Amino acid sequence: MASPKKTLVLDLGMQSLRIAEFSVSSDGQLTMHRGARRELMIDPSLDTSRPEQIRLALSDILKNWKISRSEVICVLPAHTVFTRVVPLEVPGGSSEQVAAVVGFEAQQNIPFPLEEVVWDYVVMGNTPSGAVNVVFLAVKADLLESLCDAVSSTGLNITSVLVAPLSLYDAFRSASSTGDSSSTTLLLDIGSRTSNMVIAAEGAFFSRSIPSGGLAVTAAIAKDIHAELDEAENLKISRGSVALGAGFEQPSDPVEANIARIARQSLLKTQADISRSLSYYRSNLGGNDPSLILLTGGMASLPYLAEFFTEKLQKETSFFNPLEGVTVTESARSFVESNPNNLGELVGGALLLTSAPRTKINLLPPSVSKKRAFAKRFPFLAVAVFFFLASLGAWYVFALQATSLTRTTTASIDSEIAKDSKISSQIKALAAKELSIQQTSDALLSVINLREAYPKILAELSAKVPERYLWITQIQAVGDVPQRGAAAKPNDGSIKALLVKGLYLDNPRQASVIDDFVTALQSSEVFVVEEKEKSKIITQRGSPNGEYWAYPFSLRIPLRNPFTPLP
Repeated sequence: MASPKKTLVLDLGMQSLRIAEFSVSSDGQLTMHRGARRELMIDPSLDTSRPEQIRLALSDILKNWKISRSEVICVLPAHTVFTRVVPLEVPGGSSEQVAAVVGFEAQQNIPFPLEEVVWDYVVMGNTPSGAVNVVFLAVKADLLESLCDAVSSTGLNITSVLVAPLSLYDAFRSASSTGDSSSTTLLLDIGSRTSNMVIAAEGAFFSRSIPSGGLAVTAAIAKDIHAELDEAENLKISRGSVALGAGFEQPSDPVEANIARIARQSLLKTQADISRSLSYYRSNLGGNDPSLILLTGGMASLPYLAEFFTEKLQKETSFFNPLEGVTVTESARSFVESNPNNLGELVGGALLLTSAPRTKINLLPPSVSKKRAFAKRFPFLAVAVFFFLASLGAWYVFALQATSLTRTTTASIDSEIAKDSKISSQIKALAAKELSIQQTSDALLSVINLREAYPKILAELSAKVPERYLWITQIQAVGDVPQRGAAAKPNDGSIKALLVKGLYLDNPRQASVIDDFVTALQSSEVFVVEEKEKSKIITQRGSPNGEYWAYPFSLRIPLRNPFTPLP
């Protein structure tokens, strides 16, 4: 009997990279065969080198495992993916109705232009009010491409790209499938850079990433003892713990006592953010208060961390074991023992191989999607090429056997060439016509872009104008911006600047509100305002003399992208 196919699952953590090899038996049993972990540089200033670090670490592991090609499921860390749970009031709540509005909602809830990200969504139950819980996920396309390129360069074929919080949620559902499904559980994944909250309950889901984790504790230790991050990290791992509250004896070693104190102070902020998130979940989404907290992630191994959260959140706190129902071979046991709290994402990703219920999400980058689409078409292309070559061979044999008909065949070919030449001329004429249509299309597109110019300018001025003491009374489009000492250039008819006139109210700061307006315009994507050019921008500044309640001002603001109005 053939052995089951093995697939790799790669957890791309911030501080470490973990990879495990899984297979699924014919009866659906998930088995972990082996695993490996490599530490990455923890300094945030080295984030740009993260893809190269991943490539080198993966190459080393695959070399040791003697693997040259394999399929891999990638799990992205939470800090690289924007995640937002949005309750949508969709009448009926059917998948077709949700799909009809999800594109518009994505534009409203994802804080990036959709063309710059790879995004997906998944429906995760309903709120008590009947709204549909939709989880939006988005990752910057350039970041995703760089990470996937690093993985693919080692010979691995990426089949799926998942997200750590949802993989952890899937692992929890699989591990607790026989337990009490009516209770609410908080999965708290405390990683290097973020602490990820995943609330799992019957028909409900909530996730939030808190920008504080193990790296914050390490940085606080490094600052206190004036050491490098690597040294502080080693101290935290080897001698660190979390100080308990009043009435508990502190460590006798002064160094360990100091580290425990620093860890507790750093974790207090994380605990406060967790409490606020739980309050938001209860009040805004109508969720139930969790009855159990399960810790996971690299920081979960820190001594007395569970006791700290039990004390502060007043809830039973334990550790998440995702290996319920997973067979671990002897060769993988040492990896499991050395990573007791970092297996949830790996198991959650491996569930993609089984028929177990899982969250259907995939964030494949465009380049990988194109390769997969080509791979699906390749067999058909190969068959087509085969028949094409076979037909050429048959034609060649026929030509050898029919030497007596060579001249007749040549004449026929000449006739075909003449026909093809005629067709070629027709194709060139069509190409010229297509070029003319394209030019007309470009002209129409420029008119469409021109329609958006003025609303964009007015929206930018509205966003940058101070809330008090100043208002705009006149906006006029003008041509070239005059330069001091330079000869005047003939105006080509394009709009290159705006003449903005208005009044400012007699106020305690007087004409300084005009400077505030100009300073706000420096960050504009529509106007070009530099600090040293302020004097050129402000062409009129009325001086307050106490006789009027408002005084005039005038600004000449250059446009970043000049445009030509319609005649």
